[in-house]
Amino acid sequence: MSYGWVASMNKSWIHEQTERNISQFDKAMEVSSPESRAYIHDPKAYLSRISEQCNYLDAVKLIDWKVCLRKDCAILDLGCGGGWLTGYLSRLEEVKTVYALDSSKYFLLDMMPQIVRLMGGRQEKIVPIEGLFAPLMFDDGALDIVVASSVLHHADSLESVLKEMKRVLKSDGLLVILNETPSSGIRHVVSLGRAFIKIFLNAAFHRYKSISPSISSSGYLYDPMLGDRDYPLWYWKEAVHRSGFVIVESMDTGLSTVKNVKGRSLVHFVCRAA
Repeated sequence: MSYGWVASMNKSWIHEQTERNISQFDKAMEVSSPESRAYIHDPKAYLSRISEQCNYLDAVKLIDWKVCLRKDCAILDLGCGGGWLTGYLSRLEEVKTVYALDSSKYFLLDMMPQIVRLMGGRQEKIVPIEGLFAPLMFDDGALDIVVASSVLHHADSLESVLKEMKRVLKSDGLLVILNETPSSGIRHVVSLGRAFIKIFLNAAFHRYKSISPSISSSGYLYDPMLGDRDYPLWYWKEAVHRSGFVIVESMDTGLSTVKNVKGRSLVHFVCRAA
C-alpha cells in the first residue's frame, strides 16, 4: 500500500498558490486596456501619462503637505503602482521613509526605480514591498501617514482595508485618500440600473460571459478584470466613519482624470482617527 499522499500533506501549497493567484496589475491593464501598452513599459511615457496627459500629479500638489507631514515621518504608499507618488513624497524633507507597497513585481523592481530617478526622488528613502492591501505586515501604530492614490476602489471590502490602515497608523496619524472619483447618489443609482438590465438580459438569453460586472448595495464592480468598483460619495464617507476615522478635509480638486476631457472630478479625503 502506498502512503505517498501522506508525504504530500507535509508540503503546504498555500504560499505558492497565493503567489500564483495574485493578479499582476500591469498585466491585467494590458488585457483590459490595450492602449496602456503604449506607456506601461516605458518609464518616460508612464510619467507623461500621470503628469502631462492626466491630472493625478497636479491634483496631489493641491494637498498642503507641509501641514500633513511631521519631521522624520514614515509613510506607506499603498498600491504605489509605478511609484510616481512615492517619488514625489521622497523629495519632501520631512519624509524619512516611504514604504512603497504593490502586488506587481514589475512595477516595484523595473518601473519604480526609473520613475523615482526621473522625478528627482530620493531612492535611499524608499522601501519597496511586494504585498496586498491586507493584512499589512506592520506593527500597530507603526506609521505616521498612509496614502492611497486612485487605488482603494480596487479593494474587495473598502471598510476592512480602511480598518487595517487605521491599525497601522499612530493615534495621531493621517490617512490621505487621493484621486478617487466618487459618483453622486443619483448618478450611482442610474449606473446600477443600467448594469442590472445588462446582467439580467445576459442571464435571460443565456449570453455566456466568463467574467462580468456585478452589482450590490456596497458597490458596483464595473471592471472585473481590473477590480474597479464605483462607490458613491455617501458610501465613501460612511465607510471612512465606520472604520474609525473622521474626515478632516474633503477636497474636490475640480480636475478630471484626463486633462481637457470632461469627467468626474478627482477627490481627496484627509482623515484622522476618531
